[in-house]
Amino acid sequence: MWFLTYFGPGPTQEEWDTVYKGSWLLRYNIFSGDTVNFGIPLEGSSWPYYNYDWKRKTFFGVAEHNGIVIVYDTDECRMVYGGAPKNNISWHRRATMLDHDTGIFYSTDTVTYHTGDRYRGDHYMVSYKRRNNVFTRMQSKVPENPFTGKSAPLRAHTSEKDDDGAFWSMSQNGVMFRFFPSEDRIEYVGTNWGEGEYITNMSFSPKKRYIYYQSRSQGTPVIQYDTQTGGTKVIAFPEDYYVKKYGYGLAKFYGLELDTNGESLFFYSNGGFRTKDTELTYKRPSMVQIHIPESERIE
Repeated sequence: MWFLTYFGPGPTQEEWDTVYKGSWLLRYNIFSGDTVNFGIPLEGSSWPYYNYDWKRKTFFGVAEHNGIVIVYDTDECRMVYGGAPKNNISWHRRATMLDHDTGIFYSTDTVTYHTGDRYRGDHYMVSYKRRNNVFTRMQSKVPENPFTGKSAPLRAHTSEKDDDGAFWSMSQNGVMFRFFPSEDRIEYVGTNWGEGEYITNMSFSPKKRYIYYQSRSQGTPVIQYDTQTGGTKVIAFPEDYYVKKYGYGLAKFYGLELDTNGESLFFYSNGGFRTKDTELTYKRPSMVQIHIPESERIE
């Protein structure tokens, strides 16, 4: 297993500009527990979001700042590419989609700011092909939210394509769409939970009929979307349950995955302890398992 360290607590601006050098690249063996430190492959950057093409041994990381990327060959232990993407592309820091069939990585061309309007740009889809380090700004772009009239960057997506060759995806402002990479085409589907709610992950059921994701409002519902009918169903409202039973408030869901049989959802939450009447706090992460009744997951 490969992963990257990430600064925490975050360095101050002065530390970032002077003493902070960047993330180490580590290789951790989950069976033996052995760890190898390969040092800092690219000074001045950390890589909180990444994807790994295990077939081609290609690690693609996105920096916290400035849209910088790193591409690393984990077999040969060398950096293939490091720095700003070509063609004046700013790779979105919170979404990197991998097409396992082709080895091409995808995201949106999005400039990130840390004050005010955080994400700017037209949010066109962009791609990276390892051979010759080709970065491409595509013709397709993320659809606008019909309620706000605004487009937003790609945020969540299925890890695999459906039978039509499309990734099911969600924008930062809750617009669901299908992205057909081989056709450079996007198909608008709808919005998440009314006028569009932010989510971080989407997961297919084993036969790809259902997609599971969540909403951050009204009890953080875990939602099952039926790709055949377009219908949605709430599987659970875990926020209300955990606050009442344990005094713990779920906040943001990350790493949402379904087991191989489609029986349980697993995710972790950056939540905190609170009562029903107090404000939610963060920095107390938890692991959650939600069982899906057999009658609710027939494919």
